[in-house]
Amino acid sequence: MRAFRFRALAALDLRRQQEQDAAIAMARVEAHFREAEAACDAIERQRVLAQEAQMAHASKGIDEATLFWHRNWIIRLQAAANDLRAEVRRRADALDAARRAWQTARQRHLTLERMRQHAQARHRAGEALEERREIDELARLRFTMPQMGRED
Repeated sequence: MRAFRFRALAALDLRRQQEQDAAIAMARVEAHFREAEAACDAIERQRVLAQEAQMAHASKGIDEATLFWHRNWIIRLQAAANDLRAEVRRRADALDAARRAWQTARQRHLTLERMRQHAQARHRAGEALEERREIDELARLRFTMPQMGRED
């Protein structure tokens, strides 16, 4: 019997490469998402610290200019936090899209991989059947013609 050859091997290799590319793209998008998330957390911590500093100064008594400066600082930090939250949401959406693309690529790769495994199993079953037929034929010849080849 011939050696096993999967005719869709080129397609399988292409699907495998597409899955790897999608995984790399997803990792990049996830890294960008984590960066935005960290920046958002950092700006939120700064805003909380600014509010605490304002409260500490206010409890000791501060002039009006310093109070407005703190308030404006906190408002700018809040606006920056809002912008970063929006960026985190955009990047989360991009991450979801990248994850769906990777899952689709993985599913396509695994489908072809299963097809290859099934074809290989059929090939092995065919080989085993061919081997059994040859063994059966040899056994039939041996037992139906026991006198051939013997000289008495």
